[in-house]
Amino acid sequence: MTNSAFLPGLCYLALLIFYLPGTPGLRAQETGKPFPNSRFATTDSVTLHFRTWNDSLPEVKGNVVLIHGFCGSTFCWRENIEALVRQHYRVVAVDLPGFGYSSRNLSNQSFSNRARILWDFLALIGKGDTVKWNIVGHSMGGGIAEAMALMEPGRTRSLVLVDGMVFLKNQNLKGAFITSARIKGINQLYISIFENKIITDHSIRRLLRNVYGYVPDSSVIGGYKRPLLLPGTSESVIDMFAFSKETVPLEATGLSSLPVLLIWGKKDHTIYPATGKKLKRAVPSVQLEMIPRAHHSPMETHPSDFNPVLVRFLNSHQNGQK
Repeated sequence: MTNSAFLPGLCYLALLIFYLPGTPGLRAQETGKPFPNSRFATTDSVTLHFRTWNDSLPEVKGNVVLIHGFCGSTFCWRENIEALVRQHYRVVAVDLPGFGYSSRNLSNQSFSNRARILWDFLALIGKGDTVKWNIVGHSMGGGIAEAMALMEPGRTRSLVLVDGMVFLKNQNLKGAFITSARIKGINQLYISIFENKIITDHSIRRLLRNVYGYVPDSSVIGGYKRPLLLPGTSESVIDMFAFSKETVPLEATGLSSLPVLLIWGKKDHTIYPATGKKLKRAVPSVQLEMIPRAHHSPMETHPSDFNPVLVRFLNSHQNGQK
């Protein structure tokens, strides 16, 4: 991933760490199934939490996998599932390793390694690696979704990047923060700061206000906060920056052979729309749709605008449909 592609995320994390007040000692234990349709699967010693819809339909229009962004979970797609289900898509929403209710034991957290794990996971639950997937990724999940499509174009039906942390070339992270996060004592300091200053109602409310453009209600804050309280989350977040050496070199120009849609909030100040425009200039075949008045999470804040754009694109690329 390029430094320019990842810079918004780094700056945002730095702002969160050093400017948000908090309270110490917040922890929680995982209890039971987080959702009625929660399931778990283990691949390469990593246990992933995921949820499925339309899994038992005898015939589906296509297969969609939803990949959340930084500090998110399957909860992020709550406003979009029904629109896809009504169109008879089989939908899988997965928690990335280190987030949601998935395990926190991923040693290499690069885009390419996460992409490999997700492909192994999809082969596991799909009982083979011949199924083609429509891959939808938001923010950080956009970079992982892009890596998935580039690594396995033959298994990719289409790619949708939502305000994504996309790249032209995926490169290893550099910089003082990255280097210091690898030093044991400083690493522990960052973990403590994240744990004590960020995983609080107040700080999550501020984060979501910047992402949404408004302050969400308490149910949304709780939906984000609960999985962040699980043991190992803070360590995983800091390790995401410290240990993310790319395993496969990838270039965005490889997307030219695939149907790709970028959906961006026009008022996104977390990952600016210029990032999507830059990718479109590099790969002219990419489609770009702006959601007016939306900030960084249009699928959550503007589903009535977002869902028709997503569904229309997906429908146009299933089994030869035009």
